[in-house]
Amino acid sequence: MRTWVRGIAVLAALTTLVLVGCSKQSPTRAGTGTMRIQMTDGPGDFDAIHLVIRDVSARLEGTDSTEDWVTVNPDSATYDLLTLRNGVFATLGSALLPAGHYTQIRLRLGPGSNVVVGGVTYPLTVPSGMQSGLKIVGTFDLAANGLTDVVLDFDAQRSVVLTGNGKYLLKPVVRAVMMTTAGAISGTVAPAGTATSVFAIQSPDTIASTIAAADGSFMLSALPAGTYGVAFHPDTAYRDTTISGVLVSAGNTTSVGTVQLTHQ
Repeated sequence: MRTWVRGIAVLAALTTLVLVGCSKQSPTRAGTGTMRIQMTDGPGDFDAIHLVIRDVSARLEGTDSTEDWVTVNPDSATYDLLTLRNGVFATLGSALLPAGHYTQIRLRLGPGSNVVVGGVTYPLTVPSGMQSGLKIVGTFDLAANGLTDVVLDFDAQRSVVLTGNGKYLLKPVVRAVMMTTAGAISGTVAPAGTATSVFAIQSPDTIASTIAAADGSFMLSALPAGTYGVAFHPDTAYRDTTISGVLVSAGNTTSVGTVQLTHQ
């Protein structure tokens, strides 16, 4: 009888060791949540920037293995960055992912990306985007049964570089922002039809920019909460104008109303 009991005890201990060992090798994550990745852009001196994105993924904090990259969207699509401004967003992907702490977004680019300048289309060379992908650093927590909404804000003007031999390179300058911590600034430039660049500034940095639409309306999106100066730079014979102390809070859009430009 004692021998039989000892045998059961030894078997139970071995079973426990096996379970513990499996747990260390294959940790489980509690639940899933939805991650949505969107993209917006600032202005640039181009007619169009066509970016071919063939898949989108996010990196779950853990080991350094490639298995930590989880796919948000496996499908290829082409986006014109310059159409994504004044509150316009493109959804790059939305998927159920393991809950946890994420540290990067990766965009892998396909062939065919180009830039249009003066009506002429030029190939857009991506030094590493087609192999390792464009990796955008940011920290995002995805809760079980929750939604994490991430916006990638491209700076088109600084992202596309003309080399000395006449080639265009994509060297992305991108901010990654969680929508739950961001707000926006909106308003209208008068007179309508005046080509005006608008900048959200936290000295000495320009955080976001746009160009007022034909009707004068503008929106500076995906701004971290804080206080901003809003600068207006008309391309015509009007004076530059700046509004100081514009407060942005998370989840809200602050309107600065109608900004009347004055002649020089």
